[in-house]
Amino acid sequence: MHGALIQFVNVSQPSVVRRDRARRRRRFAAAGLTAAAVTGVAAAAGPAAAAVPAQASTRVLVRETFTEATAPDFTGVGSACLTGAKAGTPGPGDHPLAGCPATEIGPVPPNGAAPYGYLRLTDSSNDQAGAVLYNHPLPASHGLDITFDTWQYGSTTPATPADGISFFLVNGDRTLTQPGAFGGSLGYAQKRPDDNPGLSIIHGVNEGYLGVGLDVLGNYFGDWEQRGNGCARRSPSGTQFRIPAPGTNMVTVRGPGDGIEGYCFLTATTSNFSTSGPWPSTLPGKLQGPLTALPPGVTAQQAQTLLEPSRRRIHITLTPGSSPAASRGGRHGVSARLTTGPELTVTVDFNDGTGAHTVLSVPAPEPVPATYKFGFAASTGLFTDTHLIRNVTIDTEEALPELDLVKQVEEPRPAHLTAGDRVNYEFVVTNSGPGEITGLTVTDPTVGPVTCPAAPLPEGRTVTCTATYVITAADVARGHVPDTAQAEGDANGTTITSPESSDDLPIIEPPNLIVEKLVHTPGPFHLGQTVQYSYLVTNTGGVRLDNIQISDDHVRGITCDATTLAPAGSPGDRTTCRGTYRITAADAANGLVTNHATATGTAGDQKITSPRAQATLRIGPAWITLRKRLVTPGPYVQGQLVQYSYLVTNTGHRTLHDIAVVDDRVARVTCRTTRLAPGQHTLCHGVYRITAQDLRSGHVTNLAQAGGIDARGDTFASHLVKVTIRVMRFVPVTG
Repeated sequence: MHGALIQFVNVSQPSVVRRDRARRRRRFAAAGLTAAAVTGVAAAAGPAAAAVPAQASTRVLVRETFTEATAPDFTGVGSACLTGAKAGTPGPGDHPLAGCPATEIGPVPPNGAAPYGYLRLTDSSNDQAGAVLYNHPLPASHGLDITFDTWQYGSTTPATPADGISFFLVNGDRTLTQPGAFGGSLGYAQKRPDDNPGLSIIHGVNEGYLGVGLDVLGNYFGDWEQRGNGCARRSPSGTQFRIPAPGTNMVTVRGPGDGIEGYCFLTATTSNFSTSGPWPSTLPGKLQGPLTALPPGVTAQQAQTLLEPSRRRIHITLTPGSSPAASRGGRHGVSARLTTGPELTVTVDFNDGTGAHTVLSVPAPEPVPATYKFGFAASTGLFTDTHLIRNVTIDTEEALPELDLVKQVEEPRPAHLTAGDRVNYEFVVTNSGPGEITGLTVTDPTVGPVTCPAAPLPEGRTVTCTATYVITAADVARGHVPDTAQAEGDANGTTITSPESSDDLPIIEPPNLIVEKLVHTPGPFHLGQTVQYSYLVTNTGGVRLDNIQISDDHVRGITCDATTLAPAGSPGDRTTCRGTYRITAADAANGLVTNHATATGTAGDQKITSPRAQATLRIGPAWITLRKRLVTPGPYVQGQLVQYSYLVTNTGHRTLHDIAVVDDRVARVTCRTTRLAPGQHTLCHGVYRITAQDLRSGHVTNLAQAGGIDARGDTFASHLVKVTIRVMRFVPVTG
């Protein structure tokens, strides 16, 4: 296994648990660095005289089959829907899970199929994105044992199925209402679409902790599109776009991230961790199933039988960590124990008769959150698959106390706390049984009255109690709010108490500043060209920042819309700055311009400097362009041969050889010449026969790219070119 390949920095745990952004950046950057193992001891105190200690017991935290018409504990996003419900239309954004559209593409199970339904994240349409989110905190202190079934099958682009399914965990003190970026980021990580420097980065999932990608296409493995931005450890395949994708049929794990920072590559099921490809997968089977079609009028039970060979069972375990949240004790709590760092293990049963295979075992990031929330996501683009989920079960990896309590501050909270500010607390209470708990209460001497649901708490269920605390002048003078809470309830006439749970809230969010750099001038770039840059500067700290400026090692005369930024989360906490740069002869000779920029501001007498942002422009002298067109006139029907032509032009200043065109539908593209001097062009041709699958899809979409090599061995590639034709069931008769 690859567990020995990755270790993590031992992040020391201060007595005050600080949830500031600086800690998060350290956690993101730490992923992939070597360090010693972490150990710790949780001490237990004596029991109270009038109460019975909570006994240790492993119990299910979440169980959802997704076979019925509802799944009330989950929120749907995008195309996510339930085939067990009657046909419907998923709403925009996040929405309650309901029925799937009556019009669908690919071999999807029928609608109205309860109790034989599925969670359908996408059908096999192009450009679909779906996710389900569990926005209820679960205790992290005793690890997680996660099992679920996936189906990835039925692509309308069978030569290149896509994209994949992700399972991700986030910090449970954050609201989980949307996933991260889709496509190669699989709904977990951040993404700058197509790595276009003129586009903003789409944020990753809020306060992500771990993202496990069951990746069929393979781009989740790579760091192009700004995945892993700001990380010390990068993907072995680097940051460049690759065709084919570098991590096909691979399980890839990414670590903590928030916004546009982090989501670092941790490890993957490959035998090659060097920076020279290819990176073959070590999986002993295929993540994609073999089903390509379902017969017309198939029943729900028949579909279930036909889908069975495409089922893959995923088993993920995450052992408890050694942070205070994972090793806390109390008067009736966990007995003293020695802990090491958390361990992530991924096991896959490929449903081929060989049983379950442990494919990954790797140290997980620290510190571990006090609670988790989780989600699943999948998407399609130019390439497709149908993505289904069933039989989700999550329980604790180690035994929980009979009554367990985790106290945390509800996020987001005011960035800069002062006297009179209100802070919301959450108390996550889990009943591990046996039997239900009645009369549940939580006592917190500092925060005051805590509100819990009045209904009995069934065995194996988790609820969240709430309270609001008003910051006092004494808290401000102290610099933090320390307090401890304990839950209590009645189990068949016996009073059960939880271990104590403590939280120490810092009052002041340290000053902090980040900058994102964008290139607004489209390429290609050449000598003498003026390039426009913009800089998005954000105050992520808890105090006002003045004298905002940008320093760029190439650009001069940068101006900002505002030079004062309000505290994070307030109106006016960000501004845009702008500047230009003219490409010089030295830049052209070097072949690129790499700019580094930082933002600075002042908080009183303290100077605040952002992390460095970078942008790289590739400058001639060699460029190659591709124009693609249909030669065969329509209409287009099954069995027809369709001819394409490709005009390849050398628009640079170097001679290119080994000219070639790659088309994801056309098996062989031939060119009149494979050598082009500057300014020359050549015509290439290819043929594709329309299949029955194309007829069912109703269209054929081709993606092509041209490339060549100069005398120095440098490779140059054109932009991707897409052509789509409509396939008809019959040819209209005219006249």
